[in-house]
Amino acid sequence: MLEIKPGKVLLGVGDEDVEGALAYAVAEARRRGVGVHVLHVVPGITVVGDPTAMVMEGGTLTAQGARIVAAVARRLEHQMGDLPVSTELHTGPVGPALAAASRHAGVVVLQRQRMGRPGRIPTFSVTNAVAAHAEVPVVAVPAGWQPDPERDRVVVAGLGDVEVSPDVVRTALQEAARRDGRVRLVHAWHYSETYDDLVFAGAAGRAHEDRVRRDLDAALAPLLAEHPEVPVEVVATHTRPADLLVAESHPAGVVVLGRHRSSIPWGPHLGSVVRAVLRESACPVLVVDPSPAPAT
Repeated sequence: MLEIKPGKVLLGVGDEDVEGALAYAVAEARRRGVGVHVLHVVPGITVVGDPTAMVMEGGTLTAQGARIVAAVARRLEHQMGDLPVSTELHTGPVGPALAAASRHAGVVVLQRQRMGRPGRIPTFSVTNAVAAHAEVPVVAVPAGWQPDPERDRVVVAGLGDVEVSPDVVRTALQEAARRDGRVRLVHAWHYSETYDDLVFAGAAGRAHEDRVRRDLDAALAPLLAEHPEVPVEVVATHTRPADLLVAESHPAGVVVLGRHRSSIPWGPHLGSVVRAVLRESACPVLVVDPSPAPAT
């Protein structure tokens, strides 16, 4: 079902609350004019003991997974109108299964679970793993998030080095165009708690900020020309990048960030800033590969 072009919205659902992710998937499907494909991965569990008991346990898990998928699909069908809803059930490691399925999708939507639940230590292993390795952009939706017509028109994009992250800018512009909205491109720098206040104080700090702004304007000009209809504001300031992006997330509909590229197949690809924003953002976070791998 996912191989139909254009790629559908792939909605990964678990056994917990998916209200925010479901709402985002519906809105995104309408913006793109595509269907939603619901995927639940039954975790592979090794049971030591009687083989008959293992078969029964596996069947029980699969049946429960099927119920989860069917319940979400029924809710989607009431909201999607003429747009199609399809479902799929996998068994195995959750992160790799979702990342593998992403190659047939247009975007992956997952829900970020709430922090601080009693008796739980949050790891974000699934969200982080899929965001780091999916072949298409991945959206992490905070639990409890709901669409808001005004906020949804504001797209924030975090800029590191614009020379190597054109897809972050392009994705932000495309998102804003679909939403009939505007883009805030934000760039921040912070090097040392001890020395920054001395280095960037007074005239020296203002001169550095002016230089950064001129470099950003020059690098961004050809990218912004691809979507002249989208209003763009560029923000460049001396502060911690994660703090700025989390603050920007409160009045925004989505924050667009680029992940790192790693030579280790399942190593850390996100970077500390992306992980922090995924954890703390007040709005959905869209993670893209800022520098697609060259063909081999």
